[in-house]
Amino acid sequence: MEISLRRQPAELAAEKLATAALRPGGQEARPNQLLRAAGFTGRRDPLTELQQKIVTAAIALIHGSDRPDATRTAYAMKTGDFLTLCGMGSDDPYAFVTGETDKLMKKGVWLYDEQTQALTRTQWFQAISFTGGEIVFQFAAPVLALIAATAPGDTEFQLVKGIQYKGKHTRAVFEIIWAGRAAGVVEYSLPELMKLLALEHTRYSYGQLRLRVLEPSLQEIYDWDEAMAVRFGPTFSGRRVEGVWFEVLTGHEARELRKKEPQFRFAPPEERPVQGG
Repeated sequence: MEISLRRQPAELAAEKLATAALRPGGQEARPNQLLRAAGFTGRRDPLTELQQKIVTAAIALIHGSDRPDATRTAYAMKTGDFLTLCGMGSDDPYAFVTGETDKLMKKGVWLYDEQTQALTRTQWFQAISFTGGEIVFQFAAPVLALIAATAPGDTEFQLVKGIQYKGKHTRAVFEIIWAGRAAGVVEYSLPELMKLLALEHTRYSYGQLRLRVLEPSLQEIYDWDEAMAVRFGPTFSGRRVEGVWFEVLTGHEARELRKKEPQFRFAPPEERPVQGG
């Protein structure tokens, strides 16, 4: 974050605070820790896989509302559904659930409003309560503001994906393939791809990029989402790999393909589909 010497002390302080919160230690936050929406930038606390599932399930309750109310903060889930979500395998499941709920209540996010230069530290939930056979999630107001600022239809893919993925590069890989959905074959040169993955300063070969970044990230995407199918492979200049192509399907078409091909596919050059086809 660049700071101009002509700015007033209060503005300088606001930017320095935002930099310290969003880039602790001067380091860029991992892509899977960043949350972005129109006018907002955020960095979330690390979440366990179960905590990720709870937060994303709670956000899904907002999606499920027929007529979302901007003033509504509380959303309910049946306790039985919540217990299933938690995957009970403990001798005392109720102690486990309350313990994990207690831990989650301490997790939150730093949010920076670029327009007002307001930096806010907030928890995900103001309260979580069990009542009448339901668990009720009461969102903190700044979190609802973040969700409201996310473009309609993009909340699940821009916000939730940033929460649920744990792999260092999974969010970035998701954004790359999501941008090319239903567009036939999309191709990137290796320099373009490395830049999109924030790896332009590394010396990864194509083989290292495939084994260390692309395949682990695609596996995590497949583990979370059954409505996405991906094929990818290299493009060559002579014997040298010069780029990577992706073919991405989503929705019903992807589900049907996944029944036949459960795993993402690495395709050799001769199986590369026709561009745009």
